[in-house]
Amino acid sequence: MRIRKMMLALALSFAAGHAAAQTAVQNAVQNYPNKPLRLVVPFAAGGPVDTISRPFAEKLSEQLGQPVVIDYIPGAGTLIGSDNIAKSAPDGYSLLVLTVDILILQSSHPKLPFDVFRDFAPVGVTSRGTIALVVDPKLPIRNIPEFVAYAKANPGKLSFGSTGVGGSLHLGAEMLKIQANIDMTHVPYKGVAPALADIMGGHLSWIFSSMAGALPLARSGKVRAIAVASLNRNPLLPDVPTIAESGYPGFEVAVINGIIVPAKTPRPIINHLSQAMIKLLATQDIKERFAKSGVDAASNTPEEFATMIRNEVDKWGKVVKAINFVQKD
Repeated sequence: MRIRKMMLALALSFAAGHAAAQTAVQNAVQNYPNKPLRLVVPFAAGGPVDTISRPFAEKLSEQLGQPVVIDYIPGAGTLIGSDNIAKSAPDGYSLLVLTVDILILQSSHPKLPFDVFRDFAPVGVTSRGTIALVVDPKLPIRNIPEFVAYAKANPGKLSFGSTGVGGSLHLGAEMLKIQANIDMTHVPYKGVAPALADIMGGHLSWIFSSMAGALPLARSGKVRAIAVASLNRNPLLPDVPTIAESGYPGFEVAVINGIIVPAKTPRPIINHLSQAMIKLLATQDIKERFAKSGVDAASNTPEEFATMIRNEVDKWGKVVKAINFVQKD
């Protein structure tokens, strides 16, 4: 009898504790947000991700009625900042700016301290940007067929730049190499600007570049844009075809930014953030400010963003496997 009473007391105590915990969670959700939020940018301040994160944080603050403070945590190809959020409390006050680089790590880093699917919950995409393939205008290349023909006639002669080993611009070029069956030399840079400078100086053959970096130089004839890596043509370069329509169906390398939070963040909080983001991304002000950075404001639901993330991980995982690429810290 005594044992049964002890077990009943323990059960009642557990139930009371569980009910108290549920009440605490419900109160937190109902009062959300009631303090400043932290938006982790896994890059150094001043870069292209920063230029769109600042207006986004400002407008999100207006929507939520609480400050959104940017926390720059660069290093290890976005690994350090991403891991910080993976290990943060799932309370809706710690957000991470997701880029394609984080999704590539899922396949390329053998000792990744987090799992994109297990440790994060998607909130929504914030922007998409077009990537242009630009070449040295002195080369006899004006379109993708000529590009591939020249590369095959001159194996290893074409050199391509990127903004770092293992990033989407690097692996995007590797994907093109695989699909076109061509040989080219990779030259990593610390940014697009020095790579574009080397193209203009005749020291580099080509690069995948953001529209913000490529457009003014292409219009002035200092570089030549021969294709865009999106599935649809860009209205800023209407006469420049896509790689997909130039003989490589489905080929796409896009600049994608979004917001993810720690796993186990309560769904009502995720929905609240999602709705706030959809509203702010539809404003004319944010569209104009994003356009100055060469990207388009975009939004979707957490479910749609989850599908987008899985598709990107699958795509880049195939490239990583094909070239046997291993990301190092």
